[in-house]
Amino acid sequence: MKGIRVLTVFGVLAVALPVGLLSGVAQADDSPQVTIQQYASYIEATSVINVGLDVKCHGGSGEVVVNVTQSPPETPYPVGAGSVPSPVVCDAETRPVAVTVFGFGFNLGDAFATADLSIGSPTVVAHDQRSIEIVVVH
Repeated sequence: MKGIRVLTVFGVLAVALPVGLLSGVAQADDSPQVTIQQYASYIEATSVINVGLDVKCHGGSGEVVVNVTQSPPETPYPVGAGSVPSPVVCDAETRPVAVTVFGFGFNLGDAFATADLSIGSPTVVAHDQRSIEIVVVH
């Protein structure tokens, strides 16, 4: 009898656990997301860096702000710059977005970027940060 109860409990767990995990996955997929792409484009003669993002959100529209920092040996002195808030479409689809960061002193090579996504207010709803590589675009 005890063996049957144990098997029943395991059977219920075997059914309930995957359902609970799947509902957690569905919620995670529905949450706002911002992901920084590995490469940023440096446009020669303009001191402009375009940082690529993938953004997913819902609610009509939002905005994203990107900050980039770079330190020696890529540049002779530490440098950092940020973007103005850039609008993004929030229609529950993953959208590619290019955010322009204006700054003097950036060079090709390794840098560090952060991205903050806001929807409807200045409250950040998604954040990403990563090392990126700045590459030249002619």
